[in-house]
Amino acid sequence: MKYLKLIVSGCILSLMVITTSCNKQGPEGGINDELKNELQAALLEKYPDAQNVVWSEKSGYYVADFTAAMVKADSDRVRYSAWFDSLCEWHMTETDIPFDMLPEAVRTAFAASEYADWRIDDVDMLVRNGVELIYIIEVEGTNADGVKQEVDLYYSEDGVLVKTVVDADKDYDYDDYIPDNPAQGIFEFIETYYPEARIVEIDIEHGMTEVEIIDGRVCRELLFDSSESWLYTKTEYRVGDVPAEIMAALEASEYGEYWIDDVDYYVTPKEEFFRFDLEYRDKDVKVDVLADGTVRVVEGGENWGGDGSGPALDGDIAALIEQMYPGARIQERDWDNGYLEVEIWHDGREKDVYFNGAGEWVWTEWDVRYSELPEAVKSVLTSGYGDYEVDDVTYVETPSGEYYLIELEGSGDRELNLRIDASGNILQ
Repeated sequence: MKYLKLIVSGCILSLMVITTSCNKQGPEGGINDELKNELQAALLEKYPDAQNVVWSEKSGYYVADFTAAMVKADSDRVRYSAWFDSLCEWHMTETDIPFDMLPEAVRTAFAASEYADWRIDDVDMLVRNGVELIYIIEVEGTNADGVKQEVDLYYSEDGVLVKTVVDADKDYDYDDYIPDNPAQGIFEFIETYYPEARIVEIDIEHGMTEVEIIDGRVCRELLFDSSESWLYTKTEYRVGDVPAEIMAALEASEYGEYWIDDVDYYVTPKEEFFRFDLEYRDKDVKVDVLADGTVRVVEGGENWGGDGSGPALDGDIAALIEQMYPGARIQERDWDNGYLEVEIWHDGREKDVYFNGAGEWVWTEWDVRYSELPEAVKSVLTSGYGDYEVDDVTYVETPSGEYYLIELEGSGDRELNLRIDASGNILQ
């Protein structure tokens, strides 16, 4: 096997040029003796003291579960899982480690998180070929709504929280966290424009490539289209970190009284801007604010792929969205409070579809106007809550039912949220 190597901030990114192969499968695609011997040799080359090795096949890879020594471990030997492809090339190793073996920066970041008091169920160390080392702290607890949850917190070695996942599959083994292998031009772009970047994740779906990086201590997402042309870099912003001149331009516009739900900063080949998700009573809108103070509305249905496709999205989730919402266009995808949020354009409106860490659909929501409410729902509001004003209306679909989530405001800063089904029944 020969390699073309590119250095990005100390990480070796390997592009493989195949000259030899150990792709020898058994009659039913199993691991025959010749293949197992070559896999075993590749394993021992990387982990010379590997013992008690058991091989299995998962998601198109060959996985060696074994024990080996680890410095500072409580026991003499620790359990590892190493992933190899059919060419006997290593891609990833997952190791269970004690909490005390986490880098101090990770332990400090976790102690300052909202999950510091939750029970720690497990800690994993994930080493992958050519990308950032990741630590995952799995915790269990009860959220602010009184719901029991399991949450996985993904940290870089220097304590940057790069991902939060709620209710991952019990048997999840990080198989979809193995980075894809894009064209060399994408690596060259990152090296040129983000020379200090550490690559966290690379996903290629339907020709679109999404690369997540840590730039200093800032997480950014880069999207490339099917021709591997850079479309944008997106960085999440807290409202308090938005430049004063940008906030001033927004506040001076007709949207100055809108509530800010989310802010992202985009850099594209043509321009740079802050994108605000705004809400006001039963009106929701997205606006871009450019550096010169220009405020423009983002038209519904716009997305980034020049060929009409959206960001990289897991095939199973994309298929489920197409089944549930035929003809939907994928606008954006983000991890939001531990859930995968997929923004789609369907039936002339924007909808947000949420999935948990196991890839299961949890809920879908979209904004509706008061005039769209069924008469039975309006009757409940006028008869029982006439002294309140409707602030916002959201339609929510879940596996167990559908309802309208109605936010009410009354005098004296009174606020009330109601869940009402289409027949006018108030739900608990």
